[in-house]
Amino acid sequence: MAATSKFWARESFDKLAPHHTSIQALWEGKWRAPCAMGIYPFPDGDIQDFDQVFKKLIEMNMREPYDPDTYAAAFFPVAEQLEAAASAAEAKQESVLASSLYLRAVALYRISRFPVIRSAKTFEAWERGKAAYSKGGKYLTPPNEEFSIPHTHASASDGNTIQAYVRIPEHASKSSPVPVVLFVCGLDAYRTDFTSRIDEHIRRGFAVVSVEIPGTGDSPASKQDPLSPDRQWPSVLDWIDSQDVFDPKKLCARSMSTGGYYGMRMAHTHADRLLAVVSQGGGCHRMFDKDWIKAQDKMEYPYALAEALAHKFGYDSVEAYSEDSQRRFSLLESGIFDNPCCRLFLINGTKDEIFPIEDSMIPFQHGRVKDVRFIEGAYHIGNPGAESYVYDWLDLFK
Repeated sequence: MAATSKFWARESFDKLAPHHTSIQALWEGKWRAPCAMGIYPFPDGDIQDFDQVFKKLIEMNMREPYDPDTYAAAFFPVAEQLEAAASAAEAKQESVLASSLYLRAVALYRISRFPVIRSAKTFEAWERGKAAYSKGGKYLTPPNEEFSIPHTHASASDGNTIQAYVRIPEHASKSSPVPVVLFVCGLDAYRTDFTSRIDEHIRRGFAVVSVEIPGTGDSPASKQDPLSPDRQWPSVLDWIDSQDVFDPKKLCARSMSTGGYYGMRMAHTHADRLLAVVSQGGGCHRMFDKDWIKAQDKMEYPYALAEALAHKFGYDSVEAYSEDSQRRFSLLESGIFDNPCCRLFLINGTKDEIFPIEDSMIPFQHGRVKDVRFIEGAYHIGNPGAESYVYDWLDLFK
């Protein structure tokens, strides 16, 4: 990092990334390649489905800022065709094909609501995506189960129920309880969106409980209240403790991206209940810096990230978010990093342009020793290259 800059990514502040210039540049220059590989944000998707949709979006010559309803609606016809094909496969008892088709529809609904639920059509996309995942997820091995967890620690500003997806290894039982990964979702990826990652944790012997963060998905936690996650997580942890097929002494959390902010936080606020936490690509303090917020719409993220984060944290405008968020939401300024901490693994790419890599350095300057792995030259969440480190580290706590 240059001595004159507080950010490793400072050289990108004044450059407009090409994918921000048009929907065609986004698809052809940034997204089509990961879609072909089935990696974020396209897990469970099929490139032929997205080629159809983006062909139409390109013909519409869409440019930022994209109208969320116009953009979202373009995905629905192809998703509906997939759901109809999935239903036909179910009627023939072709469950593997049906599951694949339903999950392909989920992938379309995911990208249609990207990056946050903020309009009628993006809300509809979320509801449609959940319905399709419910149908396709029951054919997974082990099946996806849906639970409504009572939010027993809620305040008046919170909702009463926490929606969770749960997958439990087939060998789990009361006499042989299994370790648990609490999967803490992100800004744009919710509990419908981590099938392949959860598959790998299951393969390694963990049960997985997936829950959204405040201001996203179905989280009942007040998005304006910095303390609301400290109420949401004990409600979830109490429920996990009550399930006799889970081993409460082997409870870990994996958090990604914006979820990584909450991972860092819970590692310090609930150190007595969690054995270990991964914060992958998380932010904590400089993510709220005015200079960073001003620049982030030009950089790595595919859409207007500052607007999405302002919405998620409960602000009416980017200006208000920029002026006020560090004071209210910074984990450094709150003093949380001086609390006791469970084992914490901080992992990210050195070229992250979504949340500054410096935010993954701040926690290891406080409290107990942290485990750290930075992937040289990688971008947000450290991929390609980070996943194996995450799985292997969590395996230490089985």
